[in-house]
Amino acid sequence: MISVFLPVYNEEKILENNANKVYNNLKNITRDFEILIVDDSSTDKTSDIGKRLSKNIKIKYLRYNNGPSRRENLAVSFGKAKGDIIVFMDTDLAVDLEALPKIISNVGKYDIAIGSRYVKGARVKRTYFRLLLSKFYNYFVRAYFRSRIRDHQCGFKAFKKKVILKLVKKMSYDKTFRRGWFWDAEMLMLAQRLGYKIREIPVKWKYGEKSTFNLKRELRMLFYILHVKKRLRIELRK
Repeated sequence: MISVFLPVYNEEKILENNANKVYNNLKNITRDFEILIVDDSSTDKTSDIGKRLSKNIKIKYLRYNNGPSRRENLAVSFGKAKGDIIVFMDTDLAVDLEALPKIISNVGKYDIAIGSRYVKGARVKRTYFRLLLSKFYNYFVRAYFRSRIRDHQCGFKAFKKKVILKLVKKMSYDKTFRRGWFWDAEMLMLAQRLGYKIREIPVKWKYGEKSTFNLKRELRMLFYILHVKKRLRIELRK
């Protein structure tokens, strides 16, 4: 079974349409799937839409009231999945869904499959500033942590369930929410250190106008990043 997670925060304008797109794509891949909408404390009508969509037996709606947490509440939600393959993707569908069958099929041969904007075959549309920012971030992570991954931040990832649950447990829940968007990179670096096999899949990706990334806000996680090396060493000993 495949469990697909859609993290949402104030997505009233796109949730219903995009959730239906994901649903229709999954029907073409397998009959054995579920979609879990994870609401990270939305303040608009996202909750009403999520509850309405959950009338479909294949769709579940999960609500958290302590956010927005970025990835923390999403990570907690993985334990509620029925599937043995877990996928999560950004709800704005920045990644073209044509990559969905490929990323799912690679979980089996690999422990983790991730969408990548920086491997051969990828096609990306974004502003020049965001391109430079992304390249600098990925270069820093690769150099500072000696990571072999090309794209740490693309919000399109799939895992064996037992793998992601182990990673989430070792990472633990960051109650301060300082980790922010660095959750993805930390998870991938921990996975590499634990010896999990990771495959990067080239994707078609376009910058979403409703991206919640905020440079000033995300600078708060800088000190957290600088201490992650020590944190990873501690977690590996557990």
